[in-house]
Amino acid sequence: MKQKAKGKRQKAKSLTRAFFLKPWILLFASCGAPPEFQTVQESRILMDTVVSINVYAAKPANEPAIRRTMTAAFTEMSRLDSLFSAYRNDSETARLNHNAAAGAAISSDMDSVLQTAQWAAQISNGAFDITVAPILQLWGFGTDSLGIPAPEKITARLARVNHENLVMTYDAIKQKRIVTFRRPEMAIDLGGVAKGYVVDRGLAMLQQAGIRDAMITAGGDLRTLTSPLTARRRYIWIQHPRPLNPDSAAQSFWGRFKLEGNAAVSTSGDYERFFIHANKRYHHIMDPHTGYPGERAISVTVIAATSVQADALSTTLFVLGPVRGLALADSLPQIEALVIYHDDGRLNWKATAGLAAIIEILKPSMRDSIWR
Repeated sequence: MKQKAKGKRQKAKSLTRAFFLKPWILLFASCGAPPEFQTVQESRILMDTVVSINVYAAKPANEPAIRRTMTAAFTEMSRLDSLFSAYRNDSETARLNHNAAAGAAISSDMDSVLQTAQWAAQISNGAFDITVAPILQLWGFGTDSLGIPAPEKITARLARVNHENLVMTYDAIKQKRIVTFRRPEMAIDLGGVAKGYVVDRGLAMLQQAGIRDAMITAGGDLRTLTSPLTARRRYIWIQHPRPLNPDSAAQSFWGRFKLEGNAAVSTSGDYERFFIHANKRYHHIMDPHTGYPGERAISVTVIAATSVQADALSTTLFVLGPVRGLALADSLPQIEALVIYHDDGRLNWKATAGLAAIIEILKPSMRDSIWR
């Protein structure tokens, strides 16, 4: 499963190089701004990425009031970031990992995130699994000690990974959800789901304040709120996973599609965080069944109603690959997906019918790009 906390840059080692591409370039949304409205924008560093809020308002906009609302949304997102972080000793995630063997009460926010995580695990037969944290720790993603673990160590750690061993019950007396780990030394990592929840909460804060047209982007996650001001004017740009010329801005994107109405988009790619050893790429999106990086996809983009759902599904489909992943997407209501994968040494793609119908593939074409 993908782990979205930022890793420290690695020192160069013999035959090994580490790459950390900033996740905020995974998706880029553009909205052609006609004269009848103005954009109020702010960005901050949260969740180890750049989080931006764009509010679109009819002229003349009450910019001071809009910025106060944006500040409140950033404050809420910052609170949630500190709650879900796997790298803070005082976060709820850290407390849960320390205490859940004996049972631990959780907050309503943690409850919501875990409910989505367990839903994704159940519908995918464990392709999505937040209990994969011990495997991520073994590979060193998010630390300064990246490397390929010994096979026997991976096998040993896999004994701790199983979403069915995370049990959620309700304590009627405390009126709290209780989480219990059934196996010793289990741990969770919320990197594949928490960011989407945080984006959803930020957008909810904007809506509660009366804002009717906005967009929040956070790395590979994006959610829009659309009014007639911007309806049918937003394009979502998909990062090219293997550009022929990585230094060319013109070749940075593989394609785009127009987003109609309110929606959330999430992209997961093997180019977010990875290292190369002996000419092979090892990335951060782990297959919970094998303990190794998923090999069936290179990039997955999902459209859903909420960011938390899109976030979890982009990881899920990445592990499942184009055949099983798109079959799952087709079985779910209001879900569209695109999977880019390697095919006989080159890149290829498949998408659900709804997304395939609106994708505009940019040049050079996918078939011009060699998988590496």
